[in-house]
Amino acid sequence: MNTLKDKTVLLVDGHALAFRAFYALPELTAPDGTPTNAILGFINMMFKTIDDCHPDMTAVVFDAPGATFRHEIYPEYKMGRRPTPEEYKVQVPLLQQVVRAMGIKVVVKEGVEADDVIASAVCGAARLGVKVIALTSDKDILQVLQPGVRIIRPIKGVSTFTEYNEASFEEEWGFPPTVMPDYLALLGDAVDNIPGVPGVGEKTAKKLLSQYVSLEDIYDHLDELKPGLQKKFIEAKETAFKSRELIRLKCDLPLTVEEFTQTEVNFESFEELCRRLGLHKILERVRKSGEYETTKEEVQLEIGEAVEGNLAEILHEKELAFYCLPEGFYPMKLEKARIALRAQSGSYWHGVVNAHAAPASLLEWLKTGNVITSDYKMMQGFFKEDAPLSDRVWDAQIAHYLLHPDAKSHGPESWAAESIADPVEIAGQLWRVKNDLSSNIAQYQGLDKLMRDVEIPLIPVLWRMETWGIGLNRESFNGLDSDLEIRIVEIEDTIAEKGGERINLNSPKQVAWLLFEKLNMPPIKETKTGYSTDVTVLEELVKMGLPEKEVPELILEHRELSKMRSGFVHPLVSAADENTDLIHGTFESTSTGTGRLSSRDPNLQNLPAFGQWSTRLKEGLVPHKDGNIFVAADYSQVELRVLAHLCDEKRLKEAFEARRDIHTETASWIFNVNPQMVTPELRRFAKVVNFGLLYGMSSFGLASRLGIGQQEAGDIINRYFRALPKVRDYIEKSYQDARKRGYAVTDFGRIRPLDEVSVNPRDRGALKRIAVNTPIQGTAADIARMAMIKFYKHFEKRQNVHLVLQIHDSLVCECAAEEKEAVVKDLTDIMESAATLSVPLKVEATWGHSLAEV
Repeated sequence: MNTLKDKTVLLVDGHALAFRAFYALPELTAPDGTPTNAILGFINMMFKTIDDCHPDMTAVVFDAPGATFRHEIYPEYKMGRRPTPEEYKVQVPLLQQVVRAMGIKVVVKEGVEADDVIASAVCGAARLGVKVIALTSDKDILQVLQPGVRIIRPIKGVSTFTEYNEASFEEEWGFPPTVMPDYLALLGDAVDNIPGVPGVGEKTAKKLLSQYVSLEDIYDHLDELKPGLQKKFIEAKETAFKSRELIRLKCDLPLTVEEFTQTEVNFESFEELCRRLGLHKILERVRKSGEYETTKEEVQLEIGEAVEGNLAEILHEKELAFYCLPEGFYPMKLEKARIALRAQSGSYWHGVVNAHAAPASLLEWLKTGNVITSDYKMMQGFFKEDAPLSDRVWDAQIAHYLLHPDAKSHGPESWAAESIADPVEIAGQLWRVKNDLSSNIAQYQGLDKLMRDVEIPLIPVLWRMETWGIGLNRESFNGLDSDLEIRIVEIEDTIAEKGGERINLNSPKQVAWLLFEKLNMPPIKETKTGYSTDVTVLEELVKMGLPEKEVPELILEHRELSKMRSGFVHPLVSAADENTDLIHGTFESTSTGTGRLSSRDPNLQNLPAFGQWSTRLKEGLVPHKDGNIFVAADYSQVELRVLAHLCDEKRLKEAFEARRDIHTETASWIFNVNPQMVTPELRRFAKVVNFGLLYGMSSFGLASRLGIGQQEAGDIINRYFRALPKVRDYIEKSYQDARKRGYAVTDFGRIRPLDEVSVNPRDRGALKRIAVNTPIQGTAADIARMAMIKFYKHFEKRQNVHLVLQIHDSLVCECAAEEKEAVVKDLTDIMESAATLSVPLKVEATWGHSLAEV
């Protein structure tokens, strides 16, 4: 059996390498005009590295779209960069399709960059004894060099490379890799707009860091520097440390082996993509090698067959530290697990357990024994119905999350005394960790109760929700995919007719030629490679009302539909089990600062909300069992109800108790009119104010949202607070209390330490917004969790009612059609009575045969 230990993993920085290829190679296009130079160059570089290094597993990491935590630290980060050429942007999703077709995982993590993911993977691999090769053109990654790690960088075009290990790096640079962030912080980076220390170049930086070991050391010995250099460092002290913070890579992102494990090769798809993109030499090369014509053997977690210790003897203990490292894919395909049991005395048992043939004595002990673990959810997934009941489990991951909700990881790397990979040692650490974290939790009123009554009991609920899954109607999805394709072709035909010539709409150059040369539309902005055709340009062209405005409108629709196919339709189909057509997504309970759940693989909480194509998409998401229906129940304005409860504002409470429309009532208070006279426009204004002020919206933000002047927006805010003075008092008091305590707290005791929240230091209002909003959003999240647990307890013995989704303020369950009235009533009662506030909780329930109907 293959193991990860002593295996070699190749991690490729997708964007860095593709971007290099884009500029290194001349313009190349597919037969239909689609640019392909970045794709071709990337694949050649990756294949060369695979041929030279023979890795056992390969994964490609791409940057996620949108801002990262670095933008929060320094809003000017990457400011001033030239816009990414459209000719490059159009190649990225195609490149990802090619990589996936080869059975290579594409990894994308929101809020961080590809280097952060690679750095975290390197650090995690080191603990497992895995060798890592990183292929990237970015020098920042050199900072993670350590034993067992090699970094390969292209230095000339796409064919000449240099390789670094820990020793060769230090020989060339004159300092260890760990000092690389300090070195780069001194130089700064004009491309990423990292300021550095002005006037300090490579030679000076290397000399300083060969003499002093860090920025701190340099500043501790400023008196030893020449006066001119002293002055530079004194003036740039803040930016120097800020620059290092921006350059230092994250090594603590929560990653799983499954995210990087190769899948089966889809040679048919790979061949079709190569033909469509004109990559004939790549296809020929792969055919001759035979490498991808058969499925690669899957690399599995390290699991030895050896058994250490006496199982029968250690099972006499009433309480055990229980470390479980499964092999396979959560939640449905966990086949084996390496398990370590450790008593407080130090005696232990360590061995491999088969999911379908676990020792009877171990299963019997789990019925009564007390468990200290680090991942109750994974343990639940492995032992299934034989897992211990939640009232006998203590989970280090959950305890760490409750104390540090904004930490990036809550596993052993966060709480172990040192970096350890041995399961027996981790199990031993759990005894110490339980004492330490339990002692810390006890310092916060209500936090231990929240852990015992909500957080740990929620785990079996999530596991059952994930294992039951949600159905995917392949016929419906195939029809949607076909109709999207037909509409896309119609758009292409219409544009060809109006433009007088057929072009490739995925080619920014051809689109620019059509709009600005053929149709003589006015260019809006120019990039290095020509006129821009990004979404802002297209929308501006539509607004101009020119006779040809239908063309940019159609191009926008073409891009939207293409994204619907590649971003939702295809990923959901890929996520569904080929045999059962069920999607078993993962719901995380320890990944948000406020206590909200998150969803991944796939994200079922973020489906498109509006439009005919969104409806079609949701029509294809159906109950697990034929003949069943969905029942969905949604809390009505739960955050505003929580606000009324927390601030004890009489007007708000009376409106909710009387079940009046809160936005209409608010409009009547703000604009001093009778509720019957409130127009839809005034109600819309009030709704924006009600929710905006919870998130710290300023008069400037309100003016922007409502399309009015800032002074008028300020007057509206003042009238709101005059009408609801206790809301204003609550906002100020909650902030002052949080500052005094050092943390925000929900009504049920969940805390959020303010000094651990990542905020933009220039945004002075950020911490205030978090301090004010966390008690409200967090309390609402606590209520939703309580409702899920109450649902499970109520329906536990009924095999035909299953919770399938939680989307923040709503729950979706599945039941037999003939039980819908009873389930609607029960679900409504459960959610409305999940918690007791000083205002009533109101739930609105619906039912339907697909997610589109609820």
